[in-house]
Amino acid sequence: MSAQNNLSIRDFGAVGDGVVDDSLAFTNAIEQANKNNGGTIVVTAGTYLTGPIHLKSNINLHLEKGAVILLGDNLDEWPPVKSRWEGVECYGYSPCIYGENLTNVSITGTGTIDGRGQAWWNEFKRRKTNGQTQPISARDKEFAKLNENTDLSDCGGGGIGSFFFRPQLIQFNNCQEVLLDGFTTRNSPFWNTHLLYCKNVTVKNVTFQNPQDGVNGDGLAIDSCDGVKVFDCTFDVNDDCCGFKSGIGKDGMRVNRPCQNVVVRNCKMLRGHGSVVMGSETAAGIRNIEISDCVFNGNDRGLRIKSRRGRAGTVENITLNKITMNGVGCPVVMHLYYECGAKTEEIAAISDRNPRPVTDTTPCIRNIKITNVTAENARVAAAFLLGLPERPIENILFENVKITMAKDGKPARPAMAFGIKEMQGQGIVSEFVKDFIQRNVSIK
Repeated sequence: MSAQNNLSIRDFGAVGDGVVDDSLAFTNAIEQANKNNGGTIVVTAGTYLTGPIHLKSNINLHLEKGAVILLGDNLDEWPPVKSRWEGVECYGYSPCIYGENLTNVSITGTGTIDGRGQAWWNEFKRRKTNGQTQPISARDKEFAKLNENTDLSDCGGGGIGSFFFRPQLIQFNNCQEVLLDGFTTRNSPFWNTHLLYCKNVTVKNVTFQNPQDGVNGDGLAIDSCDGVKVFDCTFDVNDDCCGFKSGIGKDGMRVNRPCQNVVVRNCKMLRGHGSVVMGSETAAGIRNIEISDCVFNGNDRGLRIKSRRGRAGTVENITLNKITMNGVGCPVVMHLYYECGAKTEEIAAISDRNPRPVTDTTPCIRNIKITNVTAENARVAAAFLLGLPERPIENILFENVKITMAKDGKPARPAMAFGIKEMQGQGIVSEFVKDFIQRNVSIK
């Protein structure tokens, strides 16, 4: 963007004291930039309290050093938008910073975007404790009406049953030429940053943070996208760090947009359920993913691939190369018995260790290369691989892999999989795996 297209948020009445609501200033600045056929909205040092920010094409939201966008925590401010929520297309609360059907859009600078998710987490926990499964508030009933023709039964367990579709902190939906560069994003009500149906995206030098008491605080969710580059980022979250998704079951198959052609390099995963995670939303396939030159420290799992009967799709052509891990519970996990969010009536079928008929909803994991990996102080198991008896995990390569188990590791489950108990200091645990090649592999 040229300098003459720079618009200071202060010129539109923003106060930046963290108390006055600056929502109108952001709305007016975006409208003016749109009239100018694009431009950079400069957010100078200060704390800007605001409601949802909806960006437009050819706009760069630039956060200078010391700038904090602080999202309001009045839950009634957030209108519904059509999105994908835990694998199923439906209406949910508007993401805090949102773009739909845009081209050439970016968020840059060294400032911070703070979702102030505590109110959302508290409300989710309250509903869960009270066992709320029916719409109660006016907004609940609005969501029930909007989604009355949508089958939400396949969605995950993040609150779908209580009509509480918490917003992502940042979401770009069906956008092209997207750049996220340099800023810190934290305290998201739901997933931190969600790329949905996007093409040609670059994410670099971004820090993703969520506290331990957050709920569903995934860092970066790359969902049915094509052509994404993630460089030099840091993840410190309370769920999956960098995740890959492509829809769940019949709805994901209907949409049929795979997640493909993604490169993740020179990133640090410091905390999370998994460092690099594929699934459990696998319906349209996840393929051609390259993870290299990264550091995984203190995560529950390193590479984590998960799905189950009924969720469909193929996870294939995945490369994990030149990775250093320390203190990771289980460095490599792949399984097709994912238990979270399962309905009572389906547990018998999806947990069955006996062969079942292969259908169009039977998932598949194949063609996975794990090379030049060093893992120190692994606590639970060196690797855990569990395929389906009717569709084994297939064509796995471990080459130049060195894993050292911690002497004082605490027992834990290597995977959230049906029937799997706690382990401590195990080696490679595998069942229903075909063509598993190991070259120059050391496990101590």
